Amino acid sequence: MTSTSRESLESFLKTEIIKKAMELKGRYPSISEIVEGTPRILKIKNFYEMKEEFKNYYLIKVKNYNNEPKFRHFLAIILASQSSDFLVSIAKEPIKEISNIKLIQFSIYPKNFRISLLSLKEIRDKEDFLKSVKILKDLRINFKKKLDKIKNLI
Repeated sequence: MTSTSRESLESFLKTEIIKKAMELKGRYPSISEIVEGTPRILKIKNFYEMKEEFKNYYLIKVKNYNNEPKFRHFLAIILASQSSDFLVSIAKEPIKEISNIKLIQFSIYPKNFRISLLSLKEIRDKEDFLKSVKILKDLRINFKKKLDKIKNLI
C-alpha cells in the first residue's frame, strides 16, 4: 500500500467518518491475529460507534505490530449482540465465501459483561471502506436469514 493511499484513507476517515461518529471510551482488550502460525497482538487505539448512514457499524483503530503503517483500521458490524459457540458456527459458513473477513467475540461495552459477535474487515483505502460497508451489510443479512431458517425449523 502506498503512503498516499494511506494518507487519503486517514484524511477521509477524519473528515467524513470520525467527525460523525461517537468515540467509545473504556479499556478494550487487544485483538489478535495469526500471521504465519504466530499470534500477533493488535492493541486498540480508538473505538468508534458510527451514526447516521453507517449506523450499526464500528470503526476500530489498532496499533500495528509492524512499524509500517503505524495504525490499521477495521470496519466492524455486529452479527449478534449475545454471542455463543452455536452462533459462531452458523456465522463461519457465510464468512468462508468472503476473503479478508475476521469473526471475533468482543465486548463493545466491557462493563456490561456481554460478548457480541462481530465481523471485521480491514480497510486499506477510501474505496475499500465503501465496498466493505456493503460486504458487511450483506453478510449480516445472510446471517440473519440463516437464523430465521433455523428458528422456523423449531
